[in-house]
Amino acid sequence: MAVAGSAHAGAQVMPSEKGLVTQTVDGTTITIEYYRPVARGRTPFPDVVHWGRMWTPGANWATTLEVDQPIRLNGNPVPKGKYSVWMIPQPDEWTVILNRDARRFHTQPPSSSDEEVRLTVKPATGAHMETLAFYFPVVTRDGATLDMHWGTTILPLRITVSPSRPPDVSARERAMYVGRHHLTPNGTDGNVPETTLEVTDADGLHGRATPPLWGYDATFDLVPIGHDGEFRLSFYHGGKLFGMEADGQIEFHGDSAGHATTIALTQFNRLLARGSREN
Repeated sequence: MAVAGSAHAGAQVMPSEKGLVTQTVDGTTITIEYYRPVARGRTPFPDVVHWGRMWTPGANWATTLEVDQPIRLNGNPVPKGKYSVWMIPQPDEWTVILNRDARRFHTQPPSSSDEEVRLTVKPATGAHMETLAFYFPVVTRDGATLDMHWGTTILPLRITVSPSRPPDVSARERAMYVGRHHLTPNGTDGNVPETTLEVTDADGLHGRATPPLWGYDATFDLVPIGHDGEFRLSFYHGGKLFGMEADGQIEFHGDSAGHATTIALTQFNRLLARGSREN
């Protein structure tokens, strides 16, 4: 009877089952390992996880993020390695922390001295997800969007990788984008204002948006992403490089004479604004 009882106990299902999700992007492998709590009629935020409380997005043991090559997380550099993941949820903005102490019990936040990166992310809303999930809804040649989704809360994180063959934009090609462009919002959500964009070339493409985009400084760098005429926006804040906008990009389209005549601003595969060259 003792043997039978032990066997039965060993076969019990855990309240929060273990999950694993892996994505490869241009030779870089990204792995999330976590335990998956279930809502069971509760509202995850803030009923299960209270506002302002440090929490690992999972259960049992701390959720981990492992990368076998250096990456950027929302523009912040993250070296190759394995990290425990911690979050501090708030109604309008969350703090996300990667800590080098990867093996932690879920109720024991690690020391801040082992933090690798700390960043803020705005949550989104979506359909109800009963069991906490990590997944990659968007994968591109240079990165992927990683979503944490529980209840109706989605926290999107943008991962970018170093390309196996970095794009090389010649001075002749850069010249086709230089000039003043006018952008008009696509819709009325107010996310992007009507904007004048000045593109200059000083050993690389640089932009100045009037008024500024997304609340950053007016100036930013245009970083090629391997497709002709497509660039990520790497912003400055207080005169210092702040980071790359999560999945925000500018696409130029040219004519047969080799000049960019139209421009589009997108984010998370959604067209925010479009425009044309003024000079």
